[in-house]
Amino acid sequence: MVHDASQEAQGRSATELGGPVIGLTGRLGASWGTVLAVGLITLVIGILIVAWPEATVGVLAVLFGLQLLLLGVLNIARAISAQGAGGGERVLYALLGVLCIAIGVLAMRHLLQTVAVLAVLFGLTWLIGGIIEFVNTLSSPSQPGRGWSIAMAVLMIIAGLIVLAYPTPSLVTLTVLVGIWLMVWGALTAILAFVARPTANR
Repeated sequence: MVHDASQEAQGRSATELGGPVIGLTGRLGASWGTVLAVGLITLVIGILIVAWPEATVGVLAVLFGLQLLLLGVLNIARAISAQGAGGGERVLYALLGVLCIAIGVLAMRHLLQTVAVLAVLFGLTWLIGGIIEFVNTLSSPSQPGRGWSIAMAVLMIIAGLIVLAYPTPSLVTLTVLVGIWLMVWGALTAILAFVARPTANR
């Protein structure tokens, strides 16, 4: 009896410690302001890349890797905070988050910073991420800004296919493609955040 009570107390303690962390992560994923910030940061990174066409492979890898890390954290937060979402949707968001973080870390690894490797990493990220986002959006008919989300998912898939179709582009070509895509994605994400703002406030 005493042992059971001790285990129960320890379980409550772990829940109480984990509760604020999960709650904070959930609020982070549900906040339209957070989505807006991610969109604007991505837009700025895209502008920096396009305005710096002579950027080295290392610089391009670090900038895009940072954006992927940020996107990965956001998607994991979405998986935790997706109210009313089914288990499958949460799992897909979590997988997308883990994928973004893993590829973001790989992109910033010095040994993997070649044009060919980065092109494959970028293409796979956009293709797989677009498919997951498309499936999640179709399974959520009541999602605010659904049309924008579908458009973003389709653009991600197209961008991934284009990059994978030319796995060995020049550094300048890859820089322009990545920069333009980040600008488009960042702008659409910021717009989507404003579209979803009334629902989030309610």
